[in-house]
Amino acid sequence: MEEKYSHKTVGRIMTDKVPMIGDNATVGDVESLLLREAANFETINYVYLVAEGKLKGVISLKELFRSPKEKLARELSPEKIISIHVHKDQERAAFLALKNNLKALPVIDKENNFLGVVTSDSILKILDSESAENILRFGGVAHSGSYDNIFSIPVLTSLKHRLPWLVIGLVGGIFTASLVHSFEEILSKNIILAAFIPLIVYMADAVGTQMEAFIIRDLAVEPKLKFFKYFLRQFMIMVIIAVITSLGLYTANLIITQNNIVSLILAIALFVAVISSVLTGLIIPYLFGKLNLDPANASGPIGTIIQDFLSVFIYFTVATYLLS
Repeated sequence: MEEKYSHKTVGRIMTDKVPMIGDNATVGDVESLLLREAANFETINYVYLVAEGKLKGVISLKELFRSPKEKLARELSPEKIISIHVHKDQERAAFLALKNNLKALPVIDKENNFLGVVTSDSILKILDSESAENILRFGGVAHSGSYDNIFSIPVLTSLKHRLPWLVIGLVGGIFTASLVHSFEEILSKNIILAAFIPLIVYMADAVGTQMEAFIIRDLAVEPKLKFFKYFLRQFMIMVIIAVITSLGLYTANLIITQNNIVSLILAIALFVAVISSVLTGLIIPYLFGKLNLDPANASGPIGTIIQDFLSVFIYFTVATYLLS
């Protein structure tokens, strides 16, 4: 069965060894089936109602065993059946199961034919594998297929997986350093500004990273995400975060340094930098997804260095304008 489906699709991980019943089966019939055939099933969290090959219902054992034996089993199935297409990505199956609190997820084809289920064991394995892969992506480690064993793979292979993203980050870092150097005159006259560069850069990066995590997860759960509506919602939250953090920074710095101009520069720069993180935290991962590239790639050096450059540019532009 596995050979018919692409790598990392639901079809590769599903099983058809599950309890299935017909349209007219009673609760008593189902109980007898489970007692008789239990050893042949890979999972028994749910019983699946199948008529002419089509998935018609899903019945949980909890509902089953607290119902009268003469009751028709189909009456216990919810109206809305959560299922997944056999060719969908396995990560979407795991997130869909978690989102709907399911112990197993039924798998269908485009004609709604019941093909099997993704079991709870498979869901846990997917989550472990995908989260580990995303952590590697966050660190800028290119990853494909099985994980690298540092003791068995050639050194050149290891470098090939790690170096490209780091080179991109290095080049971006050089541009950012050149940008700071271009503001040398204003820095020499206001050396205190240099102390706050890491703060502005960190805050914008942190907010962007939060958004990246949300949209990568949400794209996996809902590929047909209504991006404009999603963008407006996230942007509204970003504005609120930017207002709260910039006001907090302004107040704290004013109390500590009693320098109103520097406090104002920090507050405005932080506000604009946090808003700018919508680009690297939301738009870039979304574009990666639309181009059929792993959106988690945007969470590594690419998104980070773009955001760092933007944050430094915004900071010194605001400082130049207010101090001139």
